Amino acid sequence: MAFVFAPPVGLIKKKRVIRALMKANAYSESSARRLDEIELFNPYSFPLVTARMIRRHVISVTDDGRYYINRT
Repeated sequence: MAFVFAPPVGLIKKKRVIRALMKANAYSESSARRLDEIELFNPYSFPLVTARMIRRHVISVTDDGRYYINRT
């Protein structure tokens, strides 16, 4: 039986979103950015990962679909 390595895609996507928001200085609602504005490859490809980060208060989303990092 061969061992098959499966990369932790969700964790990788989470780190990329957070790094991109940090690079864009998106730390408040006034500085929030859309995911396609912050140099993410295929930014909306993992909606469950993004939804989980919102639910866990890692990031927040504005009414017009911009995201920022929570500093709490």
